[in-house]
Amino acid sequence: MPRPDPAELGVLLRRLHRLPPPPVDLPAYRPLASLRAVVATAACLSADDRAWLVHAADSLLAYYGTLEFGLGSGHLGNLLFDTIGGRWLLGDWDETATGPRELDLANTYQGIRMGRTTAELDRFAQAYGHDLRDWPGLATLRGLRDLHSLGAFIRRADHGDDQAAAVLRHRLHLLRNGDTTTPWPTP
Repeated sequence: MPRPDPAELGVLLRRLHRLPPPPVDLPAYRPLASLRAVVATAACLSADDRAWLVHAADSLLAYYGTLEFGLGSGHLGNLLFDTIGGRWLLGDWDETATGPRELDLANTYQGIRMGRTTAELDRFAQAYGHDLRDWPGLATLRGLRDLHSLGAFIRRADHGDDQAAAVLRHRLHLLRNGDTTTPWPTP
């Protein structure tokens, strides 16, 4: 099955972001909170990798604290593509929160790590009606997303998943060397 067109996601996010606030109180988004907990207890990380991750998280969070968000704040949705049903679903309810809408958009731009093309990002931006590539905070949000995505691989590696451990080592190597262009393999 071909990858979903990010323009579809752009349309859905635009619609989601235009909805009124949810009828329940949601927690405020806390960047890297779950990663910090995983890093603190991970057996699969060396002391050096652990120290690097803590420092990288601290640096990104310091920049995050200075960002000015122009798209407003609201419900942050985690839209996932159901490859079997061929549709987008709202998921990951354990991480549902309120926060700057740029966070929802940055996840798609971080997709260059997974092979997203410039043309796909152009279609996404046009469908949403805003292009984050011109915003100086995008690098920080992509960096936060890069680190956040390590959490699942750390947990899996700690449970003996050799494939996850290999992906984690590869991603950590690229991050530690400042490589923001080499695609990340997906297990």
